[in-house]
Amino acid sequence: MHISGGDLDGWSRCLDALDAGEGAEWPPGGRSAWLSVVPEDPWEVTVHDSPSTQIAVQVPVDVAPGWLEENRLRLEQVRRAVA
Repeated sequence: MHISGGDLDGWSRCLDALDAGEGAEWPPGGRSAWLSVVPEDPWEVTVHDSPSTQIAVQVPVDVAPGWLEENRLRLEQVRRAVA
């Protein structure tokens, strides 16, 4: 999977949406596998493998406190690694 700077910006927007209690999908465009996340209790994470196999797997996830902050730190680490 190829990840561009725009994809990383999209990752940041997804974290903002999840922080606001909204659902999110990443990466956009349907060019490869992608995730959709619904922040309910428990959170629903679906991994979509389209367009190749068109398989989707949904998993309930109990999100620990601080999860969003931890992922923002991971995003910054990825940005530094690819810079």
